[in-house]
Amino acid sequence: MQTSSRITLNTASSWLTLLVNGGIGVVLVPFLLNQFGKAGYGLVALAGVVVSITMMVDMGLGGALGRQLAAAQAEKDDDHFNEFISTAMFLYLGLGTVGALVCVGFAPLIASAFNLPAELLDEGIFLVRWYASAAVLLTFLSIPFSSVLTSKNRFDLLNMINLGGGVLKAGLLFSVLTMTDFRLYGWAICMIASQAIVFLVTRRFAIRMKPTMRIRVSLVRKDATRSLFSLGGYLFTLRTVGKLSVASDPLVLTTILGPASVALYSPAIMLSGMAKSLVDGLSSQLHPLATSYHVTGQNEQLQQVLIRGTRYTLLLGLLACVVLAVFAEPICSVWLSKILGQDYLITALVLVFWTGVDLTTYAAGSQWPVLLGVNRLRFLVWTQVPLAVANLIASILLVKYTSLGVIGVIIPTLVIGIIRRPIIIVHTARVIKLPVRRYLAEAYARPAMALCILVVFAFALKIALQPRDIVRLSVSIGAMFLIWLPTVWWIGFGRNDRESFRALASRGLARIGRNGRDGKKVAIGGTQGTDLHDDE
Repeated sequence: MQTSSRITLNTASSWLTLLVNGGIGVVLVPFLLNQFGKAGYGLVALAGVVVSITMMVDMGLGGALGRQLAAAQAEKDDDHFNEFISTAMFLYLGLGTVGALVCVGFAPLIASAFNLPAELLDEGIFLVRWYASAAVLLTFLSIPFSSVLTSKNRFDLLNMINLGGGVLKAGLLFSVLTMTDFRLYGWAICMIASQAIVFLVTRRFAIRMKPTMRIRVSLVRKDATRSLFSLGGYLFTLRTVGKLSVASDPLVLTTILGPASVALYSPAIMLSGMAKSLVDGLSSQLHPLATSYHVTGQNEQLQQVLIRGTRYTLLLGLLACVVLAVFAEPICSVWLSKILGQDYLITALVLVFWTGVDLTTYAAGSQWPVLLGVNRLRFLVWTQVPLAVANLIASILLVKYTSLGVIGVIIPTLVIGIIRRPIIIVHTARVIKLPVRRYLAEAYARPAMALCILVVFAFALKIALQPRDIVRLSVSIGAMFLIWLPTVWWIGFGRNDRESFRALASRGLARIGRNGRDGKKVAIGGTQGTDLHDDE
């Protein structure tokens, strides 16, 4: 399959997965709020934060492993591939065990730091001790097998596995919580059961996709360990400061304002995260491609990954940013006003500010995949670390000593994003010897014009339709999508982009036609086996 077709399939499967899982998440939020109340729902969100922070003992090995497996795949070097996967698996087994033991041993101390009401303390200890520990271990053991699929550029398989896992999780939650009185204990059981099944399925597909893969103690290598930790050190630092900038926000809020504040913060972050995951469906799959171009010395193709990846990512992100920012209040009103009362306005304001943060993230486009592909992450570390520390300190001060409340944790993140993005734009272009003016002109000029057009139409629709109910809100969002399509096609895309997409559509239709004819032949001549291997 051609690279453009593979990227399109991967992106489409990512969108399908995110739309389905996102829809499930939208339904689950009011359901869980109703089941647990604000404080209980805040505890569920905090349990996820504990898992996320504990995963920092990963030391950045996940990203490093994905990059090194992609390089070995590009060079068709199965020996190095197996050495990296074996080394990583045994490292993850050790790290996962350490992370799980930390959750088990320090559960009372961690739970007490959440400022929980007395009636929730025992459940908080249980979630940290048993849910978080199991989730950490399963996540660590899943990473090597997920990395095998991404190194083969089979994000479509990974997306379908995650889709099935999301549906399974929702089914278990609705069944267990409505038919029993297990409450938070039932939530933990459902989450772990669904994660364990996803792990087993991911492992199965990884083995079938890479039949030459071998995981053996005898294949563990010191040089592979050194290589993974060398690159992983930068990734670990970046991930750590990312946690300080974003994932620590719920901890700041619950420590100063109590867990109920997290219930106002989390729904907006969930919507923002859903949109971000949808937009990142393109750029998140580009690092194996960037690695392959770098390893094989194809710098012009690498530059195109940066230019077109940035432009397309930003064009995708514009729709989400404009819709979530302009329609934040009616969205949160329709979704949460019956449960949160007038506090839904706080959630709406959080959503508006986070949309600004997301816009600075979408402006990064494919910078991260390119820098990871060429193994040039040092500058990112040295620019992000001091700003992340400043972000955390400013968040604490604004929440504690001003009347901003929940918004106080977001403002520093937004300001830092605005400052840092132009610096990284210039750095990334210079790393791959791309003139900065060319990068700005070809990657950012057209999306900037499209943004202005979409903002004008969004405010016009909001004034004209007054979307105070689900019907008018749906019509408004649908209308924005219909406006976004021609805006992207005629303003966001250049002539070469339109020609590329026409050619891609033609190949897709031709492939569908061939599959249809092949299906008829199979029906007449008998069944054939399905080949899961990459068609290289």
